Amino acid sequence: MEAIEAALARALSVDPATVRARWRDSEGAGKASDVGQSVVLVGDRALLVDSGASGFQMRYGPDVRIGLDVRMPAFDVALRQRDGRWQWVMPVDRHRREWRMRLLIAFGIALVLSAAPVWLASRRLSRPIMALASRASVSALETEASFPLDGPEEIRAVARAMNDMHRRLAEQATERFQSFTAIAHDLRTPLTGLRIRAECMPPGERERMVADLERMGAMIDDMLAYARIDRQGVRWERVDLVAFLRAITLDRQSIAQPVDFRPSVSSASAQVDPLMLRRAIDNLLDNAFRYAGNASLDIARSGSAIHIHVDDTGPGIPENHMEAALKPFTRLEASRNAATGGVGLGLAIAERVCTAHGGRLHLQNRSPQGLRVTIVLNPLDDSLHAHMPKA
Repeated sequence: MEAIEAALARALSVDPATVRARWRDSEGAGKASDVGQSVVLVGDRALLVDSGASGFQMRYGPDVRIGLDVRMPAFDVALRQRDGRWQWVMPVDRHRREWRMRLLIAFGIALVLSAAPVWLASRRLSRPIMALASRASVSALETEASFPLDGPEEIRAVARAMNDMHRRLAEQATERFQSFTAIAHDLRTPLTGLRIRAECMPPGERERMVADLERMGAMIDDMLAYARIDRQGVRWERVDLVAFLRAITLDRQSIAQPVDFRPSVSSASAQVDPLMLRRAIDNLLDNAFRYAGNASLDIARSGSAIHIHVDDTGPGIPENHMEAALKPFTRLEASRNAATGGVGLGLAIAERVCTAHGGRLHLQNRSPQGLRVTIVLNPLDDSLHAHMPKA
């Protein structure tokens, strides 16, 4: 090792006494190169081999000078620091590094080769799942159960189970709807009899009984209307909404309900169900006159959407009750007296009508007081309505 230590000391320009070296393989290691110098370890002796076209020559001993680019077996080297401690430097296992590189290359090749099959397999598996999700997002109890039976057997089993579940839920919903409508219709018979008997009552009592019976009939109508919205489907017609709202205004004014109609646009047409939309607007106007005694109508555009505003100057709705006001059978005042009577379906019916049209209902308090209820419609091309639920 003296020659190795001397060569390192010369390269580092330090005292040879501060350099120590040791072979990592004392049993013998190293391979002579075909050309140039190389070191071969034989036992505890290092031989310097000079190879060339004319042959090779081996030298050893303390006088042998080893260059910096000589090929030799692996060894450790230590350099003594100024504080007397030795700093050891050990070589990286070349063979292990080569195997790591080979493994990385093999992994990269395997990844590239398997990418396409894995992608195809994942697509084949995810496509039927996405089809199920897409169908479920537009599924309704009124539509046929048609979850696609595509993909692997496991996916087809899920689709069959979802179809069976859809059919069971639809049957239960149909039975409940039929029972509900039968009860509502049956209630009309005793109401009619009570109305006839009320005509025989003394004048003061008669008016009060007739008003109560008419209010009960209106409640039954609201409950039937709410239940039928999803069942009857949407009967699409292209309607001039400005003329439509003007006709509603004139009808209200004819029964001494002064509705102020000042449209923000001169024309606006869309595919709607006139009867359903009329029912929603009538409910909003009824609420406005019930709680404020006045109402105004407006129609405007916001981008591609059409906004129908119903404004009043009433007490409005507390901000923390806005969401609850749209739920069915919800009343925000607890009196339920004759002046503000009802079953809490006015806003719920309007909201469901908007949903059936692909729109939404928006509530906003006005300043300094009052409420603005906005029907937001998103008109679609006529070709797109062919794919939406119909009656």
